[in-house]
Amino acid sequence: MNLKTIAVAAILGLSVPTIADVAISNHAVAAAKFTYPTASFSDGEWNIDLSYRNNAYCYTGTHLPNGSKITLVGATASGTHERQIYTWRNNKLKYQVVWRPSDPNFLRVQVIQGNGKVILNRLLSSAG
Repeated sequence: MNLKTIAVAAILGLSVPTIADVAISNHAVAAAKFTYPTASFSDGEWNIDLSYRNNAYCYTGTHLPNGSKITLVGATASGTHERQIYTWRNNKLKYQVVWRPSDPNFLRVQVIQGNGKVILNRLLSSAG
């Protein structure tokens, strides 16, 4: 048995709980600084409903001309308190909502392919 290998494995084994604790704590702190808007936003072609259900942040997007709809659950929050970004993933697509609490009646919705190409980028206003 190689003593160096055993030593490295022991060090990594002891550090993993600490790394996980720091990662979870940082995520909890990041989530606490966001507002999670719950409202409907539209531009006449697209309607986005944001809601918080069963302890998960939800996105329901509707293409108004044809009625097609997608519902996504469990967003990842990023950005800053001033510019909050919520991201949902569906297969290789990312659905992002960018919202500013200082301008609460508007949000930007983007759909991004796995290769980074933006296929939808719209500014929506509060439907209420």
